[in-house]
Amino acid sequence: MTNDPANKPRAGAGRPAHLGLAVLLAAIGFALLAPTRIDIAIILREVMQGIGVASLAAAGLISTATLLGDGVVEIFFGHISDRWSRGRTLALGIALFSLFSILTAAASTLPVLYLMRILLGVGQAIFIPAYFAFVGGVYGRRRGLLLGSLGGMFTIGLALNPLMTRAMFQATGAWQTPFIAYGVFGLALALCIYVVGRGKSRIYETRLHELPPPPDAHPQSRTAWLTNRNMLLLLVTMAFWGLTQYGFIGIFVTYLRTAQHFTLGEAAGVASIAGWSAFVFSFIAGYLSDHIGRRWSLLIFGMVALVFAAPLFVLPQTFLSAAILASIFQAANGTFYPMGIAYGQDFARAESLGAHTGAVSGVGHLAAGVAGLIAGSIAAQFGYATLGWFFVAASIVMVVTIACTRDPRFHKMKTS
Repeated sequence: MTNDPANKPRAGAGRPAHLGLAVLLAAIGFALLAPTRIDIAIILREVMQGIGVASLAAAGLISTATLLGDGVVEIFFGHISDRWSRGRTLALGIALFSLFSILTAAASTLPVLYLMRILLGVGQAIFIPAYFAFVGGVYGRRRGLLLGSLGGMFTIGLALNPLMTRAMFQATGAWQTPFIAYGVFGLALALCIYVVGRGKSRIYETRLHELPPPPDAHPQSRTAWLTNRNMLLLLVTMAFWGLTQYGFIGIFVTYLRTAQHFTLGEAAGVASIAGWSAFVFSFIAGYLSDHIGRRWSLLIFGMVALVFAAPLFVLPQTFLSAAILASIFQAANGTFYPMGIAYGQDFARAESLGAHTGAVSGVGHLAAGVAGLIAGSIAAQFGYATLGWFFVAASIVMVVTIACTRDPRFHKMKTS
């Protein structure tokens, strides 16, 4: 605790067990985003065969179409989550994306499949800003570590998703099984979050430590923060993060299976190892960003991702080399998401965390929604090596735009 007047106990501060349960349930919900969003990429060939689709570009869009609904709605819903009950927002979001996960299994044509995946993304867009506003608002001084570690729950979902999705598909022989299983689990989880968040405690509004507003927070204007130089540069960065991260996630398993002739088990194993690596690294990234600043941390991670972007698709791969390269790239590139949100929240007043989160996350996810189509089109027309160099170019943009930002929170903390 500090002596800042804004640093005062809020709802839920006196009930650590209740707060711990609330965090756990919400974190599991965030981990569930990955299987419900990315499961289709693991068995993409089987889904394509099941609905009669042969185009690699169309298949790539299927794997990331969820992000289209996610990105558009998330940009606006973050503002709403600041003004509505956060617990109810979390429960509603999980319930909706779980429902449309189940309905994905009923799709028999490409247009219906697109619709279900986009609507699944709408449910995730309701959940995500409220989740990060809750986590980022609990203890502002260690926001990077909290968002890095609890944001890393998504990478747990990424790591478990290939193994669970493959196991459920192979056990039943039906590509629909994983979509139903994840959806049913999500509906039960939504009910638990709603029950925990009920009552006068307002547990999902808890703030144990609240940072003072930055000098350029523009409290007199509801929209001025969107034209802030730092925010504009950060939004550009996140757009290119969406293209690279989801271009990689959406197409890499298919690349290993088609171009490198990996079995489904081998390709899923590489994806799982990369997911676990990203999760472990998220703790390091969050801790580092709290101590050297968001800007310098992202510059370091961006340079690492830049170095390893091309070898992913240019060099011949063995299981070991693919696992190493994918792990390093996903860990370095993937950390732009939680750390980018933390950076965006650093520019915000405490009552506007959801709006800043929604803008940063929404722009990234909106670009991610077409990442599969772009990656698939490049690979189909020019080859996978060209796709690797596209990742290099996008990574350069990310590094340059972050380098042009300023980190007012870090400099203020260093001089205070």
